[in-house]
Amino acid sequence: MKKRIVYISTLVCALIGLAGCQKFLDKNPLDVPATTTFLTNDKEINVSLTAIYKSVNWDFGLVPYQSATDAWADLAILRANDLGEGTFDTYNAHPANLWKNAYTQIQRANTLLTGMEAAKANVPVAAYNRMQAETRVLRAWAYHFLVFMFGDVPLITKPLALEEFKTQVRAPKADIINFIYKELDEAGAVLTWAPFERGRVSRAVAMGLKARTALYNKDYDLAATAAKSVIDNAGLSLNPKFQDLFTRSGQKPNAGGEIMLEILYTDADVNSRTNLPLGNASRAAGGQSGRFPAQRLVDMFEATDGKRIDESAVYNAQKPREKRDLRLKYTVALPGDTVSMNLVTFVYDIYKNTTSFLNADGTWSVKTNADFDNAFGPAKSGVGYLWTKYTMTDENAFQSKVNFILMRYAEVLLTYAEAKIEANKIDATVKTALDLVRQRAKQPVVPIAIASDQNELRKLVRRERTVELAVEGFRWFDIRRWGIAELVMPGKVIGISKTATNLPPVPNYKTSAIHDLNSIPDYTGQIDLRYTRETRFWFPKLSLLPIPQGERDVNPGLGQNKDW
Repeated sequence: MKKRIVYISTLVCALIGLAGCQKFLDKNPLDVPATTTFLTNDKEINVSLTAIYKSVNWDFGLVPYQSATDAWADLAILRANDLGEGTFDTYNAHPANLWKNAYTQIQRANTLLTGMEAAKANVPVAAYNRMQAETRVLRAWAYHFLVFMFGDVPLITKPLALEEFKTQVRAPKADIINFIYKELDEAGAVLTWAPFERGRVSRAVAMGLKARTALYNKDYDLAATAAKSVIDNAGLSLNPKFQDLFTRSGQKPNAGGEIMLEILYTDADVNSRTNLPLGNASRAAGGQSGRFPAQRLVDMFEATDGKRIDESAVYNAQKPREKRDLRLKYTVALPGDTVSMNLVTFVYDIYKNTTSFLNADGTWSVKTNADFDNAFGPAKSGVGYLWTKYTMTDENAFQSKVNFILMRYAEVLLTYAEAKIEANKIDATVKTALDLVRQRAKQPVVPIAIASDQNELRKLVRRERTVELAVEGFRWFDIRRWGIAELVMPGKVIGISKTATNLPPVPNYKTSAIHDLNSIPDYTGQIDLRYTRETRFWFPKLSLLPIPQGERDVNPGLGQNKDW
């Protein structure tokens, strides 16, 4: 056998030349970790850091997971029944994927943080410290989602040997959150307020994540302080046009620096793309229409007088598109709206088998309307609405490269306002933060009459979060921390009127004080007049996702969340 190995090596050398053979045989030992031989300079560290940034893109079918979570809450649906229905088990693929994605990101971060020590002497101090700090923020990002989706989870801060994965235990939620705070404070202090380059984390992102974590954990003073540090020091402002945040051309200038962190797609790689616009787009425009908004979201948008639709003097239930917060048009398509999707401009309609399409010469033609009768369209498969947010783009939906926003300045402003309101430390800065977000949408400023009323401000900021941040990954968490999941999740998913005439009246928002506070409409007496979808259920165990059964098969010591 030994002679045969020598013979094969000799033959290889003869074929590729002596120099090539020496390189072929000059291999690193297989029993030495790759990080000890790979991470030797700043370029190699940056390659590993780039891999961590890539792992932030948690997706399914090239769709960011965050965009699906509104359909797991009460504002939207997916074409096929999913987590929102409430009947899934511990074998469901989504919790398993989320757990895997988070710990992949953590594992890569731990490996880099350990391995880069070997290169420290070869890397400029400032570059080394910055890349180390970025890595720690990205690791904290993963733990943020883990702790609020699963509760107690293993706190892993170093690379593990294979057998060690089988012995990890879950750390208390409080320990994970304190770890996140510490990591973000220490890493944030190293980073500059502006990112080193677009797409990287900065001190603003670190403090923004700390504010989000503290808000979710009801550490309101801490949330307000972290958010205020961004407001006072990062030099950010809101993009003048809300709609520009969700198109590729609008994102490029990033006016005001509102987009703080995003999933980037590039022209340099044909495989770098997102299916979010394609999956949400109209059948009439050649899209796949697999995800749909629900009536509850539509009815959250105020009228132009700044009032909820049940309290407005200008809203007309027979003309629901008119005199509404402009964010409605750029979030949800209502029948009668002129929209552009997948390079097609048309009038959205679900009530007729034809609709108008814009021709290349600027004229209009009436053509067959697939949104009317397609089995997978918004009328047959949804509840009558389409997403325009991230969908009303200026590009081919089959090759979309519109970036998905993970954090933006509007969220920081709303976090600051809510934290101050919940802590009952209301001052002029709360109104200022809310007014900035509302005025960008051309909505009236917060009335002076309610500017110091905790209950009225709480109602307002919850509605603002819902309409401003729809389909961006917040509602699933919000309804749990506000304690309203048991109110908004059970029952049928309600949609638009079944007919284009004689639309149902304004629903009742005041069935109880908590319904009023959270702007929860009651459609009693209207359900037969509206499109509906599956009946959903709520159980207390759904406050957290289950620990994936596959993880427990490997490590039974993980245990399980209550009632799963």
